[in-house]
Amino acid sequence: MKKVRRLLLVAMVLALAVCVQADVVTYESITVAASSIGFTSTTITPLGLPQKERCVGRLETGEIRYRVDGTDPTTTEGILVEPLEVIEITRHEFLFKFRAIRTTATSGTLKFQCFDQ
Repeated sequence: MKKVRRLLLVAMVLALAVCVQADVVTYESITVAASSIGFTSTTITPLGLPQKERCVGRLETGEIRYRVDGTDPTTTEGILVEPLEVIEITRHEFLFKFRAIRTTATSGTLKFQCFDQ
């Protein structure tokens, strides 16, 4: 009976270790309006989990500009992104500095998934 309990305990610990090591994906929908906006901190630095190192997203509506150098974009400065284009940002430092703004009267909607690696 003790051996069975030990085996069950070992199996549970191994199962928990596998779950903890799994890549936890975060998701965020960002509405890009007339003021520059970035990621919510918990999307790229979730509490108790590894920080995210890569986010991939698609612009669904509106034209936007973005920057990852720590400076806010403007309607005329930054990397231009048109609807249906994909954005990929790597390195936590750049995710933290990511900022976007719309370039026209139509707000943009970015849908991102973020990964540990």
